[in-house]
Amino acid sequence: MDENQQEDLSIAEVIEVPQVRLTHVAAHISLDILDSARHRRKLYVGEWLPEPVPDGATTVASTPVRASVTLDKSGKTALMVVLESLTPAARAAFVLRDMFALSFGEIVAIVGRTPQMCRNLASSACRHVRDRRRQETASDVHTRIVTAFWAACDTRDLAALVSLLDPEATTLSDGGGKVRAALKPIHGADRTARFMLAALLQYPKLEATLQSVNGKTGLVLRHDTTVSGVVSFHVRSEKITDVWLVLNPDKLRSWNRS
Repeated sequence: MDENQQEDLSIAEVIEVPQVRLTHVAAHISLDILDSARHRRKLYVGEWLPEPVPDGATTVASTPVRASVTLDKSGKTALMVVLESLTPAARAAFVLRDMFALSFGEIVAIVGRTPQMCRNLASSACRHVRDRRRQETASDVHTRIVTAFWAACDTRDLAALVSLLDPEATTLSDGGGKVRAALKPIHGADRTARFMLAALLQYPKLEATLQSVNGKTGLVLRHDTTVSGVVSFHVRSEKITDVWLVLNPDKLRSWNRS
């Protein structure tokens, strides 16, 4: 074997890294990032929400996944909120088991828990995700309810707005300390409706459009041509149960790219 053949062989050996090894390395890096992010969020001003993504803004590389995977292509806001509520270990166990079909023995080596604990983490995370999935409303119904919500906001119709909200509806607004936002959750249909109307009165020139946000119809709020807020909703039984309002400009950069 000549020197060129030996060099070609060594390069091939370096490039041909087993997928399992890559998965392990990526998982360890992700856990470190999640732990760091969890610490930063303790210092975050007010409520923290996942970054809203306009459809088509990002491309996800094709990865072989199990047919039973419960995540869809857009990672809806409701599902992202559920995943964010999990511990890094629980999220890792769920993703590695459900998306990459790793054995619990392999997951143990990554998350540093016992096999039984890994099973419990993955099972609990899967139950939370599937419970949220079962609560999903058909897209056309979701769009109809959100459209009616904005019509009530636009006409300042408090009664109509309250009628669209679940009595136990919750609103979270994320300003990140950069812009004014409610620092704590707002609970109840009446309080949520009044909060939304009061916020709109402060910005009379605000324009809203119905657009897809993380795969579901939401509201994109603009001042002049700049997106200043994105609102996502969770609808169940034709009532809005959750309103997620992202105002932090750092999380709206993908909406303001020219």
